[in-house]
Amino acid sequence: MRDETLLGLWDSGPYDYGVMETSWMAFLPDGRGWSAWATFGGEMDVGRFRWHCPEPAVLRLRYECHLAGDWADSDDDFRFDAITSRRPGGDVVTTTYTIGPDETLISEGPITALHLGDHVNSCTTYGLRRRELKIEDDPAHDLVPWH
Repeated sequence: MRDETLLGLWDSGPYDYGVMETSWMAFLPDGRGWSAWATFGGEMDVGRFRWHCPEPAVLRLRYECHLAGDWADSDDDFRFDAITSRRPGGDVVTTTYTIGPDETLISEGPITALHLGDHVNSCTTYGLRRRELKIEDDPAHDLVPWH
């Protein structure tokens, strides 16, 4: 089962008060997705996963691969400039979650927030950046397309 309210790109940005790193998660309707973490020093890690909800308010991520390297800023999204390491997945993260309205000091009005029971990429809270998402939005897509 998949919860359609998870679909889209979620960004830790609204909660990143003065930190030098950021995280985001993406959920596609076909069950693919990715979690990413980037530092403003140029490092980036992306984990590609398959996702589903085994029961209401429970999210399971089964990672297929992990990519690390350097990022290049392109428009409003991070993209890999170079991938320096690649390792297989196999790890599974199961966590509870809630989705609801929230406001932060740096958001411009109310946002839709995803609150996770456990950390994914050193973060438990993400704001919805946009619902519309495609596989080409994956930061590694240009260098390592999905099979």
